[in-house]
Amino acid sequence: MTKIFACLAVAGLCGSLAALPAFAADYAYDHNGSRMRLNVEGSKVRIFYETPRSSLKSNGVKHGTLLFEGKVSKGYLEGMSRIFHSFCGEVDYFVYGDFSAGRDFKLNGAAPVLSGMSCRIVDNVYDGPNANLTFRSLGGGKPAQSHSVQSDGACVTGVRTTLNVRVGPGSDYGIVDELPAGSCGVAVLSRCQNNWCVVRQGNSTGWVSMKYIAR
Repeated sequence: MTKIFACLAVAGLCGSLAALPAFAADYAYDHNGSRMRLNVEGSKVRIFYETPRSSLKSNGVKHGTLLFEGKVSKGYLEGMSRIFHSFCGEVDYFVYGDFSAGRDFKLNGAAPVLSGMSCRIVDNVYDGPNANLTFRSLGGGKPAQSHSVQSDGACVTGVRTTLNVRVGPGSDYGIVDELPAGSCGVAVLSRCQNNWCVVRQGNSTGWVSMKYIAR
């Protein structure tokens, strides 16, 4: 490393470490029959359409169209995805999930539903391809592993029936699932904010208030 900076200094290019460009790389993925290009630059992640499937062209999706833009931290990716409509254009919504570049991964969120008579959002759904975005690495990658603070020792406590699992860190966010009162085997992931954390139990992943989780 010392030799590298010495050479840069001789060439007149030596500066602070902050002046060096952030790590950047591209990865190829399949997304529901479309070929995608995933670009990682530092903590920033963007996903573009390279070869969209034919059914998307009528909605304005073409080579280079941006599907997702967000940031990754400690193996957890979150940001804004988009649905495309021939009349309404692009409508964005929040999605999140475990992530490791070059490996298969999924992003989940509350996908917006537009009115059949206008571009007004009339509902949000937690099922279907827009709410559960799957990306298969074309390099033969493996599913991203969960980054857990603890594996499965947490339990739901302090609620009578169920604990709401939400799409974001707060009670104003939509509900994506429920955890039964008294159930255990809850994995607390490393993403937390304002005493809310992302947890996983079985196929359920989302944000819960930690005052109802006993570790």
